[in-house]
Order: sequence, then C-alpha cells, then structure tokens
Amino acid sequence: MTPAAKAAQRTDAPRAAASVKRRQAILDAALDSFVAKGYAQTTIADVRERSGASIGSIYHHFGSKEEIAAAVYVDGLAGYQGELVRVLARNRDAEAGVKAVVRHHLRWVSRYPDLARYMRGSRPAEVVLASEGPLRELNRGFFAEVGEWLEHQHETGRLRRLPTDLLYAILIGPSQEFSRHWLARRTKTSLTRASSELAEAAWQALRTPGTPGRRR
Repeated sequence: MTPAAKAAQRTDAPRAAASVKRRQAILDAALDSFVAKGYAQTTIADVRERSGASIGSIYHHFGSKEEIAAAVYVDGLAGYQGELVRVLARNRDAEAGVKAVVRHHLRWVSRYPDLARYMRGSRPAEVVLASEGPLRELNRGFFAEVGEWLEHQHETGRLRRLPTDLLYAILIGPSQEFSRHWLARRTKTSLTRASSELAEAAWQALRTPGTPGRRR
C-alpha cells in the first residue's frame, strides 16, 4: 500500500465510523417514534428532530420512510439471529442448546423491549416490500446454521425429528406468547422463573423419548 493510500485509509476510518454512528442514531430515533406514534403517523421530520441528523444525512442513508422502517426491522432481526447462532455454537449438547435458545429469546425481549414491540407488530405492505430482499439473504444464512445444529442433534438421537415449522413452534412459540404478555405488562410471573420453566418445557417436548435429562 502506498503512503497516500495509507493516509487515505486513516482519514476514511473515522469518517466511516461517524457514518455508522449517524445511521444508528437515525434508526434509534425512528424506532422511538414508531413505538410512540406508530409508523403511519411518524414523519421524516420526526426522525430528524429525534436523531439530530440533517434531512440530507437521512436521505443519504435511506431513500424513504419505508426504507428506514425496513432497516429497523432487518437490523433488529440480524442482531437477534446472530446472538442465537452464537448461543448454539456455545451449546452443542441438545438439552443445553434447546434451553439456551429459550433463555436467549426471553433475555433479548427484556433487553430490547421497544424493538421487540415494533418487530411483533404488523408491517405495512411497503415496509414488507422494502425488507423482502435483505430478509431473504439474512434468513438463508441463519436457517442454514441452525439447521446444521439441529441435524447434529438428530444424528445423536437426542432430539426428535419433526417438521421444521412444528419444531420452531414448540421451541419458541410458548416463549413468544409469554413475551407478548410481558411486553403488554400482563404477566405476574418473573422472567427468571418463566425462562427456567419454559426452557424445561421445550426440552421435555423436543427430546427423544427415553433421553436422560440433567438437573435444571
């Protein structure tokens, strides 16, 4: 690399970091407004005011309000999926992995309640369209990695082989239902207890009959 190229690289690094920071500030502001006012009532002016970014900066990163909304959704899902994949990588045992996935779901919802509320809501058609391509790419990689983990568990004989949609419904469905009520502040059970009980329930439902379990 030439001295000029090295100097340009040193100059570009802070600029790139600032651009990433501005983009995140815009997304954070948009999420705040979507949760407070709803997508339909949120305007670019609202995002500008909450983020402190200029209109030009907003349109530099995103072409429209629906692209901002799509990016909030896609980035949120990418964070959720990335952490879940890391959880499975740390838990190659079937029981540990199943329970860790349930705990991850509830922990993520408790850590990012506004994002969870937004992602649970219905998305307008234009936002669905804007997010379609990025979601397809994101899900392709995610399901391939999770599928590899599941196949390993099936081969060991510790996890029941079920249709994918049914397996995910059993694994995550109860936690999604509990988190829905928790986000609406309609639960009395603590997340700690719910995490323990739902993790155990998922394992009991998915383990191959006769597979020994461990203590909680």
